[in-house]
Order: sequence, then structure tokens, then C-alpha cells
Amino acid sequence: MQGTIFTSFSEMVIEKLGMEVWNELLDTVKPASEGVYTSGMRYCDSEMMALVEALSIKTDIDASTLVRTFGGYLFIHLYNSSPADITHIDNLKDFLLSIDSVIHKEVQRVYPKAYLPSFEYDESTEGELVMYYHSKRKLCHLSEGLILSAAEHFNQAITIHQPECMHHGADKCKLHITFKAE
Repeated sequence: MQGTIFTSFSEMVIEKLGMEVWNELLDTVKPASEGVYTSGMRYCDSEMMALVEALSIKTDIDASTLVRTFGGYLFIHLYNSSPADITHIDNLKDFLLSIDSVIHKEVQRVYPKAYLPSFEYDESTEGELVMYYHSKRKLCHLSEGLILSAAEHFNQAITIHQPECMHHGADKCKLHITFKAE
């Protein structure tokens, strides 16, 4: 997993809960990196999952909620550091539709070893978008948080629900997004 995910996670924990809690997480998990993360490096997925699990136990908040919250926090960091030129995108739907074809394509060019989720789209219903998420990491809750934060960024009211999920045996997650009229 890219280091920027780890640095953003540590920033969120420190910002929301304090440096003491971050240090407690590191003492609990004892990560191979010793908790020193840099944006350009890659770290084991299991290290992030262990940090999330330790935070879940510490805060008594389920891991999926923490991951969703982190996705909301992470969005602006990824948006502002995107290697793709996305400044011309002025609405949420176009932004979401550009994830695989523009953003992930450019991230892959800059970080050839990066493992990225894949998305398929269904735009067949007016006012709705269905995104099919697939990743061995099963971080669909992170995607939900990212999408909700992107909606705020683009000032677009939405609802999102997930009727199918890899955590419940599906081969991919179905994220159903409904765009609310302004």
C-alpha cells in the first residue's frame, strides 16, 4: 500500500485523537516500519489493517466505520495530490466516472507497482450511478468515505448504499449512488 495512505491515516488519528493515541497504536501493533511512514514508499497492507483493528479496539468503533471515516478524511489529500489533471472536472458524476480511466491510469504511470482497485459503472438510470468496486483489499468502505467526501467537495447531495459486498460473499461490491436534486 502506498505510503501516502499511511501518512494520511497517522495525520487523521493525531488530528482527531492526539499523538498519545497514535503512539499507543504503534506500541500495540509494533509495525515493521516502526511507524515512520513516507508518502513515496510502499508498506504491507497487513500493517494498515492491524492499525485499523487496534484503533477499533481502542475507540470501540467498528473497523468498517473507521475505514469509511478515513476515506472521508483521505479524499482531499488524494484530490490535491492527484498526478492526473482533474481541474476541468466540475461535478461529482464526471469525477467518479474518471477514476479508472483518468486518475488511476495516471497514478499507475507515476507508481507502476501500485495496486489499485478497479471500477465498472452502470449509468442506465437517470439520477443514479452504480459503481462496481473490486479489489483484493476489500476496502469498499474506504471507497464509500471517499465518495461521500467527493460529494461534499462538488457540493452534490447524494445517498449511497451497498446492496452487495465482498465482505458478505459477493465477487465485487455494488455501490449505488443516488444524486439528489438541488
